[in-house]
Amino acid sequence: MRIKFVVNNSIRDLKQSIQKIGPFITSVIVGIASLVALMTFSENVQKDLNRQSKEILGADLEIRANYELKDSILNNFTTKESQFIRQYNFASIAYNEKSSKNRMVDLRALEKGFPFYGQLEVAPEEAIIEWERKDKIVFVDSAVMLQLEANIGDSIQFGQTRFKIAGTIKKGIGQSSIMAATVPIVYFPFKYLSSTGLIQKGSRVNYRYFFQYPDKYDVQNLITEKDQIIENNKLRVATTENNTARIGRFFNDIDSFLKLVAFISLLLGCLGVSSGIYIYIKGKLKSVAILRCLGATTSETFLIYSIQIVILGFIGGVLGAAIGSLAQIYFPILFSDLLMVDVSNDLSIQASLYGILLSIIISVLFGWYPLLQILDVTPVYVLRNLNLLTTSNNLDKKITLTLVIGLFIFGFAYWQLGEVLKAVIFLFSIVFVIALLAVISKSFISILRKVKVGQLPFNLKFGISQLYRPNNQTLILGITIGLGVFLIICMLSIRGILIDKVQNVGKEGDTNLIFYDVQKGQVEPLSELLNKNEVNIEQDAAVVTMSLKSLNSKNKKETLADSTLKVKRWVFDREYRVTFRDHLKENEKTAEGTWIGKSSINEIVPISISKSFLESSGMQFGDQLLFDVQGYKVKTKISHIREVDFARMEANFVVLFPSGVLEAAPAFHVIGANVKDKVRISDIQSKVLKNFPNISTIDLAVIFQSLNDILDRVAFVFKWLGGICILSGFLVLWSSLSISKHQRKNDAGVLRSLGAKSSNLIMISLIEYCLIGLLSSLTGMLLGWIGSFLLAYFVFDIPFFIAISDSILVTSSIVVLTILVGIVYMRQITKVSPLEVLRDSTIQ
Repeated sequence: MRIKFVVNNSIRDLKQSIQKIGPFITSVIVGIASLVALMTFSENVQKDLNRQSKEILGADLEIRANYELKDSILNNFTTKESQFIRQYNFASIAYNEKSSKNRMVDLRALEKGFPFYGQLEVAPEEAIIEWERKDKIVFVDSAVMLQLEANIGDSIQFGQTRFKIAGTIKKGIGQSSIMAATVPIVYFPFKYLSSTGLIQKGSRVNYRYFFQYPDKYDVQNLITEKDQIIENNKLRVATTENNTARIGRFFNDIDSFLKLVAFISLLLGCLGVSSGIYIYIKGKLKSVAILRCLGATTSETFLIYSIQIVILGFIGGVLGAAIGSLAQIYFPILFSDLLMVDVSNDLSIQASLYGILLSIIISVLFGWYPLLQILDVTPVYVLRNLNLLTTSNNLDKKITLTLVIGLFIFGFAYWQLGEVLKAVIFLFSIVFVIALLAVISKSFISILRKVKVGQLPFNLKFGISQLYRPNNQTLILGITIGLGVFLIICMLSIRGILIDKVQNVGKEGDTNLIFYDVQKGQVEPLSELLNKNEVNIEQDAAVVTMSLKSLNSKNKKETLADSTLKVKRWVFDREYRVTFRDHLKENEKTAEGTWIGKSSINEIVPISISKSFLESSGMQFGDQLLFDVQGYKVKTKISHIREVDFARMEANFVVLFPSGVLEAAPAFHVIGANVKDKVRISDIQSKVLKNFPNISTIDLAVIFQSLNDILDRVAFVFKWLGGICILSGFLVLWSSLSISKHQRKNDAGVLRSLGAKSSNLIMISLIEYCLIGLLSSLTGMLLGWIGSFLLAYFVFDIPFFIAISDSILVTSSIVVLTILVGIVYMRQITKVSPLEVLRDSTIQ
């Protein structure tokens, strides 16, 4: 093989044809830029997680429990050189008497000295001095300040005690901004905890103990040695290593998903490249035949154009890597609310090199398929019509190349997901969605071919025929733009479903205000207060706390050691909060068994378990459970399984006891109320807080508004991903127009010869691209509705509805943009004269 001949001809031909084939690398650039940006960001996150591991936890070891630990237990984790502090946190209500505003917060009683690593960042900075003096102050989240209409120096009340606001929290310990948006943090000195009167029997408190050890102390070895103590006392342990790993796993799930969607956009661009190269090579087949006449072999001609593809892939990779490296600088701002770590924006040589290599590989894989046309060109085609060229001899090569592309996609998915099954599902999902879009586009083309357009007006007739003429863009744009619309519609629909729940909280008959930690003696006076203020009580549920001691007469150790059982460890570790009644609610339906509404403590109690809990726990219908109800053993049997609509705005329980068993057990109550006038909710909360300081109230509208803010941030990411796919589609559209410029110029010249004016040509383009935009957008919208239905039903377990207004807005926007891109480009061609076209044809 003449290498020098091949290289020289490849470079010379590429220089002459760069304007024709060059635009196609733009779609590759977008995909590579997205991947490089995400890879660089991921690398920075992992690096910063390892560097800031101790600052994230604030200590070397954290121990959590659902009860206050005695010194006899804590002493097992202390050494002569270690130190520990306590932090008790629980939900409570912050009340500003001046503005009569209140807000549920995550109240944290914290001892002086925490964190051991890093620092609690507050504003103003001098407020830390008051904290060190253990003054009666609080640090609050800035969102609380706004909602309470409070300023620094004002007093706010928690339970029976008032505190001065000394500063706002700029950054909490071990909590991201998105977590704080739901339940904001408030810190106050530990020594004032008892004076608040908030912790009472049945109160849900998270008891946390933080330990610091000397450098190089083996914390993991300590945990291993004390494993039995941890197990027996149902402690939860976190070290800097496993805490960092937990956060890392959370980020890796997001990271893998983002990379896969970016990879999809890259694949869409590659489909455009394949289509463009096919058209480009089709125009070069005569040159290939001439080269064959001059003595070039089939391998040499194939390699000439293969080198061009490699060069274009390299250029696209370099440009994409450069753009992606610059774009990732803004990623820490975009994702900072999701993470507990300060993310740097350092550049990554490794990610850039990977992007360049991937660009070359993917360009070659998708470029070789259209290059197979060259293998069938013989010298005789210098004289013969190239339309008679067949490629049936290359069927084996096409099958092999298709399998290689499939293996490549599978390999990339496996690299990101780490599981063969997930990678296979991803591969088949991509194939299914793209195939479905392709089938719909092909069907549309077939239908148009059968439509009798002879009697239609001139502009409409030629506009429709453009959709199925040779080298049309209907198929490729139906796939690329359709998939982008699919992603955006999916997110908009799910977001709309969740937001609809927020907007409907508090409608007639629904609970929109919840009171919990209500003691037995407070139920009647609280009910009287609510009735006096014309507030309807929708639910009064007694809550009893208990733990599971044995399952089918086997304790935790015996159950987990039995390999024939699939019971999860957390079934024994968790604290159960159950209720009792003699009936099922409207949002509960029997799935199996018979509900027995009354029983006795002297017999095996028939209980009901929610279906979702039963499936995730590994327990079975008919299992016998022994519960410890604060020292008293109660034998039960799962005799009823029910489906529970947990999306209903009220207290729902996974375990339900019948009446006649737990009435005498220590309990607190959860009361759900409906305030018809939402404006009065804050006033009702204030009255309850003044009369019952220990009772916490939850305004569900506020909570779900916080969730709505989170959804807005997540929705932005999905819109960005869908936008990348749509941008890839428009780049394919633009480059398709560039590559088919000569043919369109000829078409315009012929139409001008027949008497068509520039306005006719523009109108024909308007019809063509309007139909392409409608096809791709409507197809994507339909698939988006199907996808969002599946997500709503199988993932979120919530009712489905179609986001009509958002769908129409997206569809209309895509159609308009498609028309604009087509018309702007076609305006250049409409100015061509018939004589110019004939002259060009004669020269060629």
